[in-house]
Amino acid sequence: MGRQSRPDRQGRQSRPGRTEKTRKRITAHAERVFRERGFRKVTVEELCADLGMSKRTFYRHFPDRDALVVAVVVERVEGYVPSILENLTSSGPVDAILKRHFDLVIHNILSNVPTQMMVDVQVLMPELWDRIDQFRSGAVGIITELLRRGQKEGSIRPDIDPTVAGKLIQGILTNVAHPRFMAEQGLSFDQLISTFKDLLLQGVLVPGDSGAGRAQSG
Repeated sequence: MGRQSRPDRQGRQSRPGRTEKTRKRITAHAERVFRERGFRKVTVEELCADLGMSKRTFYRHFPDRDALVVAVVVERVEGYVPSILENLTSSGPVDAILKRHFDLVIHNILSNVPTQMMVDVQVLMPELWDRIDQFRSGAVGIITELLRRGQKEGSIRPDIDPTVAGKLIQGILTNVAHPRFMAEQGLSFDQLISTFKDLLLQGVLVPGDSGAGRAQSG
């Protein structure tokens, strides 16, 4: 069934396109504000004043501030989940898959994600943080299997234990890529994952034996 329009306060029918445009305007502005300040102290009244919007209009799109926070975080993360999973489960060379995975995460998901905002999510919205954490853990499981496949391909060092490597990756995500720890250390997510990418890939890949290079020259 098609999406029905809803009457505004004057009884006129609001158009779905206008509704979606307003919703995106709210989430875009909220993301900028949350990036600068987190969301703990940001109120609906502030957001509406910044946007020149009535609270009635805001509540037509979001039942409360927390629903807006979920929308901002989920839309940023889940919008890229299909491409991340498609890459991780592809049949391409393992070293190319790993490099692309980190590039997708760093440049698409973590780019401009403020540490303070994620601290607020972790502390005030534990269910949302659990969703994020579960996705990260699932990705680690896939990466562990990729390391095993890469050893058969010859692109991953044979002396690396994939199970141990997977547990180390999980430990780093759980204890280091942890919003409160990162805030205390003055670290950003993209900064941390960029360094982690270099350490991991330099540690597990066979030097000078690039699967990506083999695929291009074959």
